[in-house]
Amino acid sequence: MKCPVHSHYEVCADACPATCQSLSPPENCKELCKEDCACDDGYILSGDKCVESTECGCVYEERYYTFGQVFYPNGQCEEECKCGQDGEVECKKFSCGPNEKCAIENGVQKCHPVGKGVCQASGDPHYTSFDGRKFDFQGTCTYILSQSCGLEGTHLTSFSVQVLNEEWPRNRRASVTKLVAVKVYDTTFIMRKNMFGVLVNGILNNLPLNIMDGAVLVYQEGTNYVIETDFGLRVSYNLIYLVTVTVPGNYRDKVCGLCGNFNGKPKDDFKMPNEKLTDNVNTFGKSWKVNIPNVVCSNGCEGNECPNCDEARKAVFSRSTYCGIITAPQGPFSECHSKLDPQLYFDDCVFDVCASNGEGKVLCDSVAAYALNCQIAGVDVKSWRSPSFCPMKCPANSHYEVCADSCSAACPGLTEIVQCPTGCTEGCECDAGFMFNGQTCVKEDECGCYDQGTTYKPGEVVYNEDCTTKCMCNSTTGLVCENHSCPRGTKCTVKKGIQGCYNTDPCKDANCRVKEKCRVEKGEAVCVPEYTGVCWAWGDPHYHTFDKYNFDFQGTCRYVISKTCGDLDGLVPFSITERNDNRGNRAVSYVREVEVSVYGYSIIVRKNQVGKVTVDGDLLNLPVLLDEEDTVVSLVQQGNKIKIKTDFGLTVTYDWNQALVIRLPSSYYNHVCGLCGNFNGNRRDELQNPAGKSVSSIVEWAKSWQTPEQDKDSPCWDTCEGNCPTCDDDQRKLYETEAFCGALTTKVENVFQKCHDKVDPDAFMKNCVFDMCLNNGDKKMLCQALASYIEECRDEGIIIQGWRKKFGCPMNCQRHSHFEECASPCQPSCPFPEQKEICTAVCVETCVCDEGYVLSAGVCVPEKTCGCSYQGRYYKPGQQFWEDQACRRLCDCDTTLGMVICKDASCSANEQCTVVDGVRGCTPTSYAICRASGDPHYRSFDGRKFDFQGTCVYQLVALCSRRPGLVPFTVNVQNEHRGNNKAVSITKSVTFRIYGATITISRDIPNKILLNGQLESLPLVYSDDLKVYRSGKKAVVETTAGITLTFDWRSTVTVTLPSNYQGAVCGLCGNYNGRPQDDLTMRNGQTAANGEELGESWLLALVPGCQGPWCHACTDSQKEMYRAQKYCGIIADKDGPFKECHSVVDPAPYLEDCVFDACQYNGHSSSVCEAISAYASACQSSGITVLSWRTEDFCPMVCPANSHYTLCATGCPETCASLTSVTCKRPCTEACECDEGFLLSGDVCVPVKDCGCSYDGHYYKIGDIFYPEDKCVEKCTCGENGAVSCENAKCRPGETCRLVNGVKGCHPEGQAKCVASGDPHYISFDGRRFDFQGTCVYVLAKVCDDDKGQLTPFTVTQGNEKYGNGKVAVTKSVTVAVYGFVIYIQQRISWNVIVS
Repeated sequence: MKCPVHSHYEVCADACPATCQSLSPPENCKELCKEDCACDDGYILSGDKCVESTECGCVYEERYYTFGQVFYPNGQCEEECKCGQDGEVECKKFSCGPNEKCAIENGVQKCHPVGKGVCQASGDPHYTSFDGRKFDFQGTCTYILSQSCGLEGTHLTSFSVQVLNEEWPRNRRASVTKLVAVKVYDTTFIMRKNMFGVLVNGILNNLPLNIMDGAVLVYQEGTNYVIETDFGLRVSYNLIYLVTVTVPGNYRDKVCGLCGNFNGKPKDDFKMPNEKLTDNVNTFGKSWKVNIPNVVCSNGCEGNECPNCDEARKAVFSRSTYCGIITAPQGPFSECHSKLDPQLYFDDCVFDVCASNGEGKVLCDSVAAYALNCQIAGVDVKSWRSPSFCPMKCPANSHYEVCADSCSAACPGLTEIVQCPTGCTEGCECDAGFMFNGQTCVKEDECGCYDQGTTYKPGEVVYNEDCTTKCMCNSTTGLVCENHSCPRGTKCTVKKGIQGCYNTDPCKDANCRVKEKCRVEKGEAVCVPEYTGVCWAWGDPHYHTFDKYNFDFQGTCRYVISKTCGDLDGLVPFSITERNDNRGNRAVSYVREVEVSVYGYSIIVRKNQVGKVTVDGDLLNLPVLLDEEDTVVSLVQQGNKIKIKTDFGLTVTYDWNQALVIRLPSSYYNHVCGLCGNFNGNRRDELQNPAGKSVSSIVEWAKSWQTPEQDKDSPCWDTCEGNCPTCDDDQRKLYETEAFCGALTTKVENVFQKCHDKVDPDAFMKNCVFDMCLNNGDKKMLCQALASYIEECRDEGIIIQGWRKKFGCPMNCQRHSHFEECASPCQPSCPFPEQKEICTAVCVETCVCDEGYVLSAGVCVPEKTCGCSYQGRYYKPGQQFWEDQACRRLCDCDTTLGMVICKDASCSANEQCTVVDGVRGCTPTSYAICRASGDPHYRSFDGRKFDFQGTCVYQLVALCSRRPGLVPFTVNVQNEHRGNNKAVSITKSVTFRIYGATITISRDIPNKILLNGQLESLPLVYSDDLKVYRSGKKAVVETTAGITLTFDWRSTVTVTLPSNYQGAVCGLCGNYNGRPQDDLTMRNGQTAANGEELGESWLLALVPGCQGPWCHACTDSQKEMYRAQKYCGIIADKDGPFKECHSVVDPAPYLEDCVFDACQYNGHSSSVCEAISAYASACQSSGITVLSWRTEDFCPMVCPANSHYTLCATGCPETCASLTSVTCKRPCTEACECDEGFLLSGDVCVPVKDCGCSYDGHYYKIGDIFYPEDKCVEKCTCGENGAVSCENAKCRPGETCRLVNGVKGCHPEGQAKCVASGDPHYISFDGRRFDFQGTCVYVLAKVCDDDKGQLTPFTVTQGNEKYGNGKVAVTKSVTVAVYGFVIYIQQRISWNVIVS
């Protein structure tokens, strides 16, 4: 049992103890003893407390009063008495003051105030004075909100309430309350933003707190902190931006400050301390400023500097999905409207949400302010929060309630400090089994101590004012105190709100860690790390630990590169993992993914996702600021890297390709582990596994740091096994020469020499040789190694320029950007390009946006086309996202308003709310596939099968509904006859229109596509909404709408639709409504009799030679022959290679299609093999393993150079461009796979070193010339090192910028023809006719002016001879000289020419 001070527990305590009133126990007490707290020896009961006898109170008119108690004996408040020393009572005449009445309230008779005044500062801040005057004032200094004035001659208690404002982080034009200070009874109470507790005269106290026997109470009410006095002053602060001051009615005309004078006249509220009135809000605000030395602040704003809100924005934020919820007649606050005018709160809400650019947090705080005041007014507020609208985040072990009850589960002793609130406020209520300790919910055995009005946490140690008493809270026995004196060399003082014995030298208390040094700033000791450790992984990857140990390791799994280990002693824990991948060579791997876990966030950066980062599963655009609860992590793009920077000194950079660098302050000395080592200054003990045991090899060491959760979909390995490339001596010597990697270490004319003293080049040189060797001399490896060395040099402050030009290492800069050797790392970036960052970091070599362009999520865009900033995140123009986890609130970056606008929405019946590839959205519950293959045989989305052989252009499928939320699209097919067989047709080309783009995939241009008429190599990314890549023999088009199209450039096309398109499409593929029987619906809505009639109804266009269907039938004997194993029978063979698939994909229709096609082509192998391949593809698409079915004699697949046939190749093959998705969702497929050391470059497998360039989502082969801009004003070339170089261009006279055969460029406007015929008669290019009978060799035409090398030179000569009667001549020979060839054509030698 916990006993009050000066008392102890007795199992049989006196039932009638002695008291101050009787001084001895009553004589006639017949009560039995009981277990209770009894006063200690020397103490006696005074009221309910044990006191020394000298502190006993007084008996007056047969009533007992405690020592110091003030009372009014006659019930009329005409006399005021006070109990003094030795039982003496002093009385004097008394009368109640103005606005007071003599009454008994809460059991106490005295002069009670009549009425009360309420003043409020909220949001921006908006002030409402005691007399109801409203004004806005944006000062960022400390101001007197309200204080007592002119109390002379009254019995009122003096007080002061001050507020400190600060700039709003997200809008510097506005300000917001940061701190509230209340001075009363010679005590200062401070409530600070995000500080959990209250400072009392500089000492931090837990809540609740009861000072001077209830003279001042401090407690938590819902989400608010409240300071309440015994004379009726009440100050509440929500620790964010709402301050409410309530004064009792007897302070009318006795207060002053920003809250006014409380005299009932709003007009004179702008009274300054000198008693003068002003109309200027800034003058008024400034007059109540509290002057604090050395503080820089501003007093208000003027003109355009002040936040303003245009009508269009006001209209948006007045909707019921925003501030309109406050005034909605049928809304959750409707019952409050009659008690508390919502208009003021509504206006403030609109203003604040507008000033914050639509921030959801500001909206919620504004609505919560009205909700709180309604509840204080006694209104039963309906639940207004929901999972999608302003959900309240509650601390551990608690949950949100609109009317939270904190008392029923209060820790024992808590309610003795403060009484339970009588009203109702929203907040967090403890879960079952937990108790409220005044601030949070804890288990019962974690409740603290409540002693003499103060709250202590379990284990907390406190000292009295002069440190002569030291007390500790024991949750079982209560507060245990003992005598104490400060040790020598220390003195009793307060630091950071805590009283204690502190060293006179602050650094002795700082307990700085091993590699930290102590610095004294403003009397406070600060531990500063002595240095920063660097660990990196780049290239192959080559690792360099914090302790400068270098090693190579080629594993492709996920590994812990660095994390905190052991007793952290207050250090912030973190973990960094990285995952590697191969790129065309299994012997080498590169960093492909980095995950940083810190402050509860999971931050993932993936290869090629430039300008983006995944935070807690959400894929976000850069920049991102994570700044919750006094922790800050900033994610920005600096140069061509992402920089993850924490507030404790850890920084991680990754170039979205292969180079990872970690910097860590030396505070973490010997407190980390992983592949970066233990950071203990000893490079000889790095190879330790997680258990701290030394291991013998690097592979074993790295393997031990594999993370438990490896990617199940992509197998990984820790070392290369079998057929591993090696580096022979000749190669090594070659790459060690000055022309290659040796350039780093050579002592003669070395551009890198000035850095040698700071950064040892040896490791970089060895790594460079290793990479060049294992990658067959790929120049990119040399450039990568040199760049890594240069990077480290720059970090040491040494800038080396000109090396890229010297070694032929251009940087590949994307569209609208250019290379700079020494650029500021802080480039203008959306969403606020006008905010110039103060950048102290050393300059970087990087791609910089062109003049007038700024960075937007990794891409350079015109400065005026930035997107929106919302809650610390950046969204691109038009980008939509769900704000909540249940897909109930859909937001959109509205470029006309320049801000994020949200509305209520939901997923459709055929969708579910999930996160896919980091994007939350409504994903379909299922998919359906429509397929056209072979001759062509069609299978609709609902499984209806039919054949149709028309050879015109037909609508395969299109959106035919106006249902909202569906992206419009069309897929058209053009068929053609197969060979010379007019009886059947085959798909020739597919045209897919979506997102304003037109994609054409045609047999005429194998392995390439047309995008808006322009020829493109694969892979291709178009405006984030659409990507096209090769998978096996097919082109795959994937869209963010969930629609996928494939075509194999031969005969098989598939369209996959998500379930939200059910019943909304039409065409040859049917309506996707789940009913196959109505799939033969024609364009006019009627049902077709057969496939031919259906097909003709969906005819879109005629092409030359196209016709409707005509067929010849197969005989039964033919069908029987082609069903045999020799032809199509393998499809349905119960013991054949497809047996596992039969139960999933019905083989019967595929067998019939195969027989039909074989019949039409007399069993030709190509028709049979394509039909079987269609079934194999359908099986693999369903995830079924297909056994080998091709042989050298049956359907062999012939593969091009540098590739080989694979039955189950990855559905997303590695390419030079590497633009396929990070997680491959395509099933495996039979394909020609590039050999080891080769990658897919467009449509051919090339050595990795011969890869081309990725530029603006397009891929170009080395040497490709292209024009990215509309008018051919810029000509770009894909050169070495994967770099695109561009120069200004314009078309020459006689040329125009246009598309010809899919190629954009400067093409001739027309052509001219020169003719020599017969006798010979000549017609010149310009049309002049003449005859000439010479018999020599003449120049018909040649280039005489090559326009400074712009025109290709050629010469055409004609040799003539006599003919007939010798008076005429004819052409005997023609010679064409062009491109270094000479082509000679002679008379009477048909079908042959002589070349060179």
